[in-house]
Amino acid sequence: MSSREVHRYADQLKVWVALLALLLLTFSSSYLKLGAWNSAINLLVAIAKALLVAIYFMNLRRASPMLRIAAITALLTLGLLFGLSGTDYSTRAVHVAPWQAPAVPQNAGAAAS
Repeated sequence: MSSREVHRYADQLKVWVALLALLLLTFSSSYLKLGAWNSAINLLVAIAKALLVAIYFMNLRRASPMLRIAAITALLTLGLLFGLSGTDYSTRAVHVAPWQAPAVPQNAGAAAS
């Protein structure tokens, strides 16, 4: 093996260890009570893992400019779809189905007595 191949395997090993550390972070964050921040942290960790895989294992770091443009275009399209879906979801009105009982707060009975 040449020194370049050994260096490449060492880099891949470092990335693999980083991915395992991020996996451990994702797993351990599920046991922390962070509220809405839990989802935000897990999303950032998922983005970091996806970037590591794309840059190192898919060799986008050494790819041709056309392939990089295609990957960036795909990511921007995915971001646009997520953004539009989030906008659609956040502007929907909540309608209770006729067979569902209306939601009653837990302390509503205590206030009446």
